[in-house]
Amino acid sequence: MSAPLTDSPAPCRKTPARRAVCAATSTQPAAPTGQPAATDAPPDTAANTAPDAASAAAQVMAVLPGVMDAMRQVMRAQLDGPLTVPQFRGLNFIDHHPGSSVSALAGFLGVTLATASAMADRLVRAGYLRSQGSTTDRRRTELQLCASGKAVLDRMRNQTQADMAGSLQACTPQQLTALVDGLAVLALAFPRIESL
Repeated sequence: MSAPLTDSPAPCRKTPARRAVCAATSTQPAAPTGQPAATDAPPDTAANTAPDAASAAAQVMAVLPGVMDAMRQVMRAQLDGPLTVPQFRGLNFIDHHPGSSVSALAGFLGVTLATASAMADRLVRAGYLRSQGSTTDRRRTELQLCASGKAVLDRMRNQTQADMAGSLQACTPQQLTALVDGLAVLALAFPRIESL
């Protein structure tokens, strides 16, 4: 591959922390033997104990940062080669927003246009990105992911998914179902914005 990329690398942790996430997916404590479960309560009582939107939002804000930290640790542990964390984030952005301009990349990363332009140039020279003129605006340059850039992203995503699956191994089927159901609610409430 081409010469190593030289954006400032984030510190790399070789052993990502395994986080206990199952407790957050448990909807209620198990009822003692011989006593009815909480779901046997009358409908009006169950409705009164259901969280409102504000308390649900507070719980999301409390739990998601830990999940994101675990994902970042796994990804940083894989950045032993030429890619830095900002460059990986840039590749991920272009993967979700193909044809984005350098200014859109700068806005996403929170850096100056000159910094984003230098990063894009290094990623193009390394063979991860392709830069081409826009067919609708001659002044605009569009960024596309190359096959090698896609391969890097796929490898890191697969490893991150495997690591998270390992952290979820201790969960019961009921907890995993509750987790997936909750994430489906979040996906509806917060859809991914695919274009700028």
